[in-house]
Amino acid sequence: MRWIALAVSLTFALAPALAMDLTEDGAANCAIVVADDALRLQRYAAEELQYFLQEISGAEIEIVTATDSLAPEDGGPAHRIFVGPSEVALAAGINADELPPESIRILTVGDDLVVTGGDLIGPGDKDDPRSYNNQRGTLFAVYDLLQDQLGVRFLWPGELGTEIPDQPTITLADLDIYEVPQIRQRHLRTAYKSSFLDRIETFTGPLDRGPWTVSAEETHVWLTRMRMGRNLFLNYGHAFTKWWEQYGEEHPEWFALTAERGIRGPVSDRVPDRVKMCVAEPTLWDAIIDKWQVAREENPTGYQTLNACENDSLGWCTCEKCTAWDVPDYTVTDAAGVEKLVLSDRYCRFWNELAKRVAVIDPEAFVVGYAYSAYRFPPREARLEPNIIVGFVPGVSYPNDGEGSRKFREDWQAWSSHGVSLFLRPNWLGGIHATPKPSMDQMADDFRFAAANGMIGTDYDTLSGMWCSSGPIYYLLARLHWDTTASTEQLLDEYYSAFGAAAPKVREYFDYWEQFNRETWPKFTDRMLELGYGNLGRGFERVQPEVYNDEAIGRGSTILLEAARLAENESATVQARVEALRKALWHADMTAKAIAATEAINSGSTQDLNADLQTIRKMHRYRLQIGAEGVINPYWAMWRDTRTGDYAGYKLVRDIGDRSGVALLPEKWRFRFDPDEIGEDQRWFQRPTLREGWDVARTDAFWEDQAPGKQWLADHGTQYDGLGWYRTGFTIDEKYQGQQLVLFFGSVDEDAKIWINEQLIADHKMEGDDGWKTPFTVDITDAVEFGVPNSLAVAVRDSSGKGGIYKRVWVMGE
Repeated sequence: MRWIALAVSLTFALAPALAMDLTEDGAANCAIVVADDALRLQRYAAEELQYFLQEISGAEIEIVTATDSLAPEDGGPAHRIFVGPSEVALAAGINADELPPESIRILTVGDDLVVTGGDLIGPGDKDDPRSYNNQRGTLFAVYDLLQDQLGVRFLWPGELGTEIPDQPTITLADLDIYEVPQIRQRHLRTAYKSSFLDRIETFTGPLDRGPWTVSAEETHVWLTRMRMGRNLFLNYGHAFTKWWEQYGEEHPEWFALTAERGIRGPVSDRVPDRVKMCVAEPTLWDAIIDKWQVAREENPTGYQTLNACENDSLGWCTCEKCTAWDVPDYTVTDAAGVEKLVLSDRYCRFWNELAKRVAVIDPEAFVVGYAYSAYRFPPREARLEPNIIVGFVPGVSYPNDGEGSRKFREDWQAWSSHGVSLFLRPNWLGGIHATPKPSMDQMADDFRFAAANGMIGTDYDTLSGMWCSSGPIYYLLARLHWDTTASTEQLLDEYYSAFGAAAPKVREYFDYWEQFNRETWPKFTDRMLELGYGNLGRGFERVQPEVYNDEAIGRGSTILLEAARLAENESATVQARVEALRKALWHADMTAKAIAATEAINSGSTQDLNADLQTIRKMHRYRLQIGAEGVINPYWAMWRDTRTGDYAGYKLVRDIGDRSGVALLPEKWRFRFDPDEIGEDQRWFQRPTLREGWDVARTDAFWEDQAPGKQWLADHGTQYDGLGWYRTGFTIDEKYQGQQLVLFFGSVDEDAKIWINEQLIADHKMEGDDGWKTPFTVDITDAVEFGVPNSLAVAVRDSSGKGGIYKRVWVMGE
């Protein structure tokens, strides 16, 4: 919601009697004035106003200081625009120092215009106009003027996404606008951190970081222009990621007693940062309070809230104290049909204990917790202390059949009924991938519902930046953060109007995809579960080729072709925008095909390895090409494709390199466990004759997930760790004689000894934390025989977790 005293909009036709012409036929009729001692925040606001006024009108408009400013009677321009604090504003009763943080004030004063707002340098920050921590009311007032009065539109980052009207004469009616943002924290997260790119490069290899830098800068500018910011400083996020490292040895009692391991600590040594806490332990409460007080003394504003958000992942505490806080019959059923205990009462009691202690120290301070995962649902018995702020992480996904949105609103209201403040912390945007998946109406309606029912802030994870595949949803949500009651139709009209004569077809295009996704995605939930994806966000990657098939993509392509024809007489900018939508759709099609090709190679169902590799490489190149043009954020697409696997073949093609496929080895090999490690002494690597004692195992799955592993678990009550032997045979055509050949292992967990024709040719040791999922090659040129059967034996040693050869093995030519 915006609180507005009076707003009289821009007129480009006949101006009222008191209207002012800032420019006339491309000539300046005004100057922009800033205080002599203006903050950089305010000078930047003046520069932004100058830039856009000049772009709209073609006039050259001057920025001057108050000392150098001349009134019309002294030879100055007819109108002056005072940006930031000024004597003119003070005389009109506007004291910028008394304006609420981030508020905006726009007022016509005689022949002049005051554009100012609540400006303040945030805690520990600098006078940086783009800093999220600074309150930038004057800058936001400029953007309000540009957007609501002058018709400038910030569709997406970069020049192509900025719609600037062509208006040689700019005429403003009298304005009297006062607005205070209802949502005190407005945040769409970006992923532009070097660590993020470092992670991607472990799959892709080194990337050109130039386009990354440009994209990050343009996105930051766009977020500022859409008035993302805050005047509320909340500490939240997984609060205990370093605690096991810091305190695990001295204070194990602070950490969860996990059912998975039967001991206190992380559920896996590989993820100590995901350790859960023993939240019913009183000495833990004291430690949290002590740590917060130390930080608060150094930065009182920044630590006005105490972060009590639990870490992510599994490993809940099963001790008697924690489980005593649970409501035994309070359960929910997840997407896979598994009934799970709700832990909300446990965590509410934990927050309450902290909140009581915080209130004694500072009655104005707050405790912040997440309503997330097993504790997303409202508590059934516990009542919350008033000095608690809850970051609600909803379970609803989009599109949905209406039940998901209904449940979101029900849960939001239930949490709100406790009298606590709520901020929205969804993962909605992070799931948007290369394929068009807008869900405009439902997401906007749920946002407005939360805004109308006490929402004090947002933190969307993550702004994926698929600008030209799902652009309207980004624009819609960003605009709603300031104009919380604006209708979806109004905001989409703004967006589509930037496509000129093609606007009706562009609207039809995005409406088509919204309807398509609403009707299609529910059908694929069972398919994702069938493939073993309890996390449907991960399953989405795998089923993209099945959803976004040639028929679906073809319909969208036809609509955009019609849009391109309608845009033929429009400006080059409008034509380029339509073409950008088409490029994004081509990329979506290529992504789906690359995922299908990767799956074909990994599963061994490929009919033409080299053709499939070409499909994957072509998509990779095109993704970076249009990413450099600002059509999409290619780095987010890479992240989605590599976050939980190698769905689009980045590691695959990097490790295969320029090699060509010679032979795909069988999917099923002879297999047996070797718990006593006698296989090498008994020469199990010899050419197989007898099959006694040998089972069959696939080479596209861990041994724990197959019959031998399941039988071992049934017989021994624990998963098998140790040696496991694989044997198979293969024949290489004589035409490959003279060529260097290698065995290409997609992945082996963990170490592997390899024999060809009873000759030990490699002793491969897993390297680093990711060695178990990293492909490797072994040269077999001198060991293989041509035109006759070859024997192959692999002894795999696994020391923890799952083990074995779990991706297919190839013979390849260098």
